[in-house]
Amino acid sequence: MTALAVTFREYAAICAGIYNAGATRVAGFSRHTPLDQRLSGFQGAVYRRASGDNIDWIVAVAGTQPTDTGGADVIADAGFGGPAPGLLHPVLALVAAAGSALLWHQVSCAEDMVRGARAAMGGRGRLSITGHSLGGGISQIVSARMGIPAVGISAPAVTAVPTVRSSWERTRSPITCLRVRNDPINATGMVGDLLGRVVPLDSPRTGGAAHSIEQTLAELQPSGPFSGLGARDPFAA
Repeated sequence: MTALAVTFREYAAICAGIYNAGATRVAGFSRHTPLDQRLSGFQGAVYRRASGDNIDWIVAVAGTQPTDTGGADVIADAGFGGPAPGLLHPVLALVAAAGSALLWHQVSCAEDMVRGARAAMGGRGRLSITGHSLGGGISQIVSARMGIPAVGISAPAVTAVPTVRSSWERTRSPITCLRVRNDPINATGMVGDLLGRVVPLDSPRTGGAAHSIEQTLAELQPSGPFSGLGARDPFAA
């Protein structure tokens, strides 16, 4: 039996679902693990879909949630900027150092989730990682380090983070990033690059609406203006 591809639409649905503790079934995938929420701001889970003999496993990582865990995610976002310049104001340097520490802690949590999924798979099926926003950045980093495919949606640039570019040059893992045209997160391109292939979503949305995973998902649905893209395999040529 030919394995079914996981589409952009399905990855986006999982990226939206990981924000919702009650979303135990999304786009034909069942949540295989309880939602893992940490004081560091990390939030993730493993999703599983079986189709005949084919099983897809997806590790999903949530993005920034400013009102959770005292704003830890917002500080973690600062880690994508890389090491602080030597002349940076001491307070800003402290934020940058804290951001780096929190970001790497969240990466470690996601990598533990990948290892758990691999153990549960028992050598059967396909495994990938996905996330929106901060989660998309973490997904790129984990992919680069562990060699698994990743789909990042509205994700930040990651190559300013130490060792990430060299890790990806070693593994050359398949990574696809869906970039919404007017998304404010695209400004991170001033300090680094996305990894892998970048697929544009030419949505007319602007500002915070352009960053919304719910609105991206709606545009990728069969009734949405980008339904053709939504039905595509992110890793197809």
